[in-house]
Amino acid sequence: MPTCSSLSSLLTLALLTVSGATLPALAASSAVQPKAEQVLVSRVGALARATLSDAALASAQAAPETVTIPADYLYKRDLKVSAYDLDTFLKARIPGVEALAAQGAQIMFWCRDGYAPVARLSDILGQGGLIAVADAEAPAGIRWPDAPYKNEVLRADDIGRYVEWRSTQFPAKPQPWGLETLYILPASAAIRK
Repeated sequence: MPTCSSLSSLLTLALLTVSGATLPALAASSAVQPKAEQVLVSRVGALARATLSDAALASAQAAPETVTIPADYLYKRDLKVSAYDLDTFLKARIPGVEALAAQGAQIMFWCRDGYAPVARLSDILGQGGLIAVADAEAPAGIRWPDAPYKNEVLRADDIGRYVEWRSTQFPAKPQPWGLETLYILPASAAIRK
């Protein structure tokens, strides 16, 4: 019967194979893991996950609402969005999400570009989170107008689904765009920032 350490080595080897790393990296894996590998390990060890898609949002039994976000983080202006309530989505897609929050679970917002901010789930639930899916005032057939960001321009596909907050009193909460999957991680999961 394999021991815990041999199972850990097998998991590391499997993760390194999946992530495209070479065998010499296995020897280095006992050192501090790079963030990409930490994120991969966390995704494998997730307690639950919910993939975001138009169908998943619709099946969460919540209708989209139109909400004005004052001084939107990305567009730097008041922005009227079509959005779904984050709490309603989590409760519909992840059984026992409130109990997981009470146990200290964390939430990872996995984005298309690899950005993966993590927060305590208890800090997110009940705080007015929204999953914005479109600019409510954009012309027909356009989800999002282009948005300048740092030294680049984000296109509609880059923005995709975007986490917003009903109140600006939570500026420290994650506001990722390009959101693809929500992972619920154990309280003990540690992601190096």
